[in-house]
Amino acid sequence: MKRAYGVILGQALFVFIYLWIVSYLFQILQVKANEMESFYSYLLFGQIAYIPLGFIMGSGYLIREWKEDGRFKVNPLLIALLVVPALYILSVPYFFPFHSITPALILTNPSAGTVIQIMAGYALVRSIQKKK
Repeated sequence: MKRAYGVILGQALFVFIYLWIVSYLFQILQVKANEMESFYSYLLFGQIAYIPLGFIMGSGYLIREWKEDGRFKVNPLLIALLVVPALYILSVPYFFPFHSITPALILTNPSAGTVIQIMAGYALVRSIQKKK
């Protein structure tokens, strides 16, 4: 039981440090984007910065799977239903300028991108399973 609390505390500390680093990098990239009028690195970072946070949140599951016997397999259904649409939503408004089938509310909401990135990272980790 104490080990579980230690793992949760370590995970929370890692998330806090990661978010602190991401916010610092966002500030640096924003200043560079203003100075050089080249904002693609800022946009790219903004669209992928929180995907590792989903990895961190799903790491407990992956560690439990690692200890099991068997071979790792990827669940293609989970990838197709969660990860690919999430990457589509993240990339269309900025990197692929064509008409999107995604509702404008999702594309223009500043919080939606962060939630979708975390969901994509978590789903990617959860799609890795061990089969006997």
